[in-house]
This record gives sequence, structure tokens and C-alpha cells, in this order.
Amino acid sequence: MSRSFKIFESFTLGAFFGFVPVIFCFSLAILIYVLFFEGKLVPVWTLSGVAAGIIIDVVLLKSWISKAYRINSKILALLYTFYSVVTLGMCMGIPILNFALAIAAGLYIARKMQLAGAGEQVRKRNFKKTAIFCAAVMTALCFFVMLWAIAGQMIGYRFEMGKLSFTFTVPVFFALVFTGTAALALLQYTLARTSATAAFRLLAKSRK
Repeated sequence: MSRSFKIFESFTLGAFFGFVPVIFCFSLAILIYVLFFEGKLVPVWTLSGVAAGIIIDVVLLKSWISKAYRINSKILALLYTFYSVVTLGMCMGIPILNFALAIAAGLYIARKMQLAGAGEQVRKRNFKKTAIFCAAVMTALCFFVMLWAIAGQMIGYRFEMGKLSFTFTVPVFFALVFTGTAALALLQYTLARTSATAAFRLLAKSRK
């Protein structure tokens, strides 16, 4: 592998693992502020959360990057789920950025299989498992959004855009939910598996 590729890989892994403590500590600091304080020291608490996350990165990030492809799959699953929830919130309940996570998962498992020198059967099995997991997380997110919509009294709401208008009756609402969930989960599965296959082929060629 070229030096530029390794630098890019380290940077990408660093961003993926490094943002977790920063986001987590920031969110925790805000939660503590909301629960225990009354409108004071918001900037201080915000900065303290970010600073705590950065300190954790300074101490541990290099080790995380060096062990990136040996991390337990359960921990990786938690990280993927964490980012899935964060990106869903960033997009106001619309899972647009989650497609990028599926591609990232595919690239990760492809590189992991390439480094491990995995055989074709093992490789395909891991690609499939990764894709199924990505689709399962997408399905869970869609049902979470469904519950959110029900709590927000979406059923009975009348949608109007130009000449298009309809009311979210119970049958219409659930038809849209289940159809949309199936389509999004299938797309997530396809993106993860296709990106893994394509990335592995490119990595294999680059070694020749």
C-alpha cells in the first residue's frame, strides 16, 4: 500500500473513533447541566464536555487506530449504532447520512478481510453478515421514527404539496412505513455488501 493510502486510512479511522468520546462527553455534559443547573455556565459545561473528549482521544486514540481491525465486533456494532442514532438526529429523523455509514462499514470489513488474508467463503460470509447488520439497524431506526411520528400525532395529518394531497390515515401511514422501511433496509444491505466487494477487489489489485 502507498504511504498516502495509509495516511488517509489512519485519518479516517481516527475521525471515526475520535469523534465518539467528544460527542459522548459533550452530550453527557449537556445532560448534567439540564438535570442539575438552572441556566448558568452553559458555555463552560459545553467546553468541558468537548475538552474531556479531546483528552480521552489524546490518551487513547493512537492505540485505537493501531488496533482498529482487531476490535471486538460487538464494540464495532455499538459504535455503528451510536453513529446511526447521531446521524438520524442530525437529519431530523430522515436517514440520509445513514447510507454513508453502510458504505463505511463495507469498506471497513473489506480492509479487515484483506489484512486477515481471508478465503473467499469466509470473506463472503463476513460481507453478508455486515450487510445484514446494517439493514437491521436501518430497520430499527425506521420503526423508531414510526413511533416518533405516532407520538407526534402524524396519523390524521393532511399532507398537501401542489396538486398532491392526502391524509395519513392508519392504513396509509402503516403502508408507507412498512414499504419505506423495506426499501431503505434493502438499499442499506446493497450498499454495504456492494461497497465491501468493490473495495476488496480494489485492494487486491493494489497489492499486485
